[in-house]
Amino acid sequence: MDLLHSAWIPVTELGRKVPQRISLRQLLCEDKRYQFCLPRDDMEMAAMQLILCLVQVMCIPENFSVWRQRGREPLSEEEYQRLSAPFAGMFDLQHPDHPFMQTKGVKASEITDMDKLLTGLSGSTNCAFVNEPGQAEALCPGCTAIVLFNQANNAPGFGGGFKSGLRGGAPVTTLLYAEHIRTTLWFNILTEETLNAEYAVDWKNGLNQPPVWIEPIKSGESIPAEKIGLLRGLFWQPAHIELLPPLGEGLCTLCGQPHAQRFSGFYKEKFNFTVEGMWLHPHSPRLFSIKKGIVEQKFLAFTTAAPSWRQLSRVIVKQQVAQKIEGQSPAMVVSQAIKLFTDNSRWMLMLGGYRNNQASIIERRHDVFNLSPEILRNPLRVDYIVKIGLEYKKALGDALFLFYKGLKSKDIKTKGTRLPLHEVMEPLFYSHSESAILDALSGYLVQDEDRLEELLRTQLDTLCRKLFNQATDPYLHHPAITVIAALTRRKLGQDLNHLQPQKGIVDEAIH
Repeated sequence: MDLLHSAWIPVTELGRKVPQRISLRQLLCEDKRYQFCLPRDDMEMAAMQLILCLVQVMCIPENFSVWRQRGREPLSEEEYQRLSAPFAGMFDLQHPDHPFMQTKGVKASEITDMDKLLTGLSGSTNCAFVNEPGQAEALCPGCTAIVLFNQANNAPGFGGGFKSGLRGGAPVTTLLYAEHIRTTLWFNILTEETLNAEYAVDWKNGLNQPPVWIEPIKSGESIPAEKIGLLRGLFWQPAHIELLPPLGEGLCTLCGQPHAQRFSGFYKEKFNFTVEGMWLHPHSPRLFSIKKGIVEQKFLAFTTAAPSWRQLSRVIVKQQVAQKIEGQSPAMVVSQAIKLFTDNSRWMLMLGGYRNNQASIIERRHDVFNLSPEILRNPLRVDYIVKIGLEYKKALGDALFLFYKGLKSKDIKTKGTRLPLHEVMEPLFYSHSESAILDALSGYLVQDEDRLEELLRTQLDTLCRKLFNQATDPYLHHPAITVIAALTRRKLGQDLNHLQPQKGIVDEAIH
């Protein structure tokens, strides 16, 4: 099964419900609108990433003019054949010598089930709630390629000494999102102009560097990150994996479509190597900090239960490191979009990733955000809206913490309840405030900036008061609690009143 020529992509045509498989050539050369047809959002995003990486190394637009044209018009059959010819045999899942994302001759005494490749299906705290039974029993070649790619690039290693990908164990991936696959794809393809500006190394020569399944990493090797080429880095495989011979004809247990071959297990073995430095992956935001005078950087990851909108400023806003200040840099695909989409069109941003505890998956995150044209013109608006949400969360949390701890001052001394309601209500604030935050980011309800801010603050003010009452009312029958409840309610009211909008504050804050 060759990813460049075989029909392996599980899709449905927009407006129709009949599942089918199409080839990459069909996707790029036919003027049809397809959507992925997979039962999990993370697998659909992984399929999008895999296709994106294939096209990124195969078909890089020279400039923004060519980039726009390819987004509007399908490739010709002749052009596709010309672009794919240099990569013949490189992305073949069952190649006799160098199969895609695998190592031939893996030495292992035990067979590993395919559920270890389907991230979060086993060994996770939420697996019983997000997966259908038997999803990984027998996968078609297309779904197998998708889960191989996802495990290597987006998920923690297998544990027990197995390495994770170049971005760490659970990186956040950020891509622009459109209604169908082909438009989404071209939105996220980097041009030569962008690559020349973003990469300090000669990325063009890096396209000739073979992927790791053709030129394997040597055991114990120390690899400078800047020596990893674009193709090799996008298709990095940190583990030695070899699929078992396929089963016969039947239904794929992931996409549900029939296929002549299905894979039910694999062999894996650990090996050691070191990557020195950070490889600049184009699909992930980076964070910077200064420790002991040295700038350290890492890729953004979901490390808490806080919702994805809290990370949006890190995803869109670029900030430089200065003295002791932390900095951040959006993914290259997002930076390019901010430069190119200068009209009044709306755009959508897709965030995906996992929250993990070592090799175990705690949570899956895959969200799509509608963003207003004003955010493209001034990305600091994202930072401002997110900060508003966090200010109201803090006001509610501070009041409930005093309800827990008590008040002690010159005039007042009241014992707390020792009820940790601030911890209980934080996730409720996040879940109940999300729609208001997303409406503000999209700008759908109100176009005027001052009116938009006023509406957002009013909604969050009402929510904080409601959640405070919801948390404390069940305990007001106790006389000792009545006093602390009244005092902390007043404290909350004062803090919320200070957060009411002031005329002109939006322009002052974001300029």
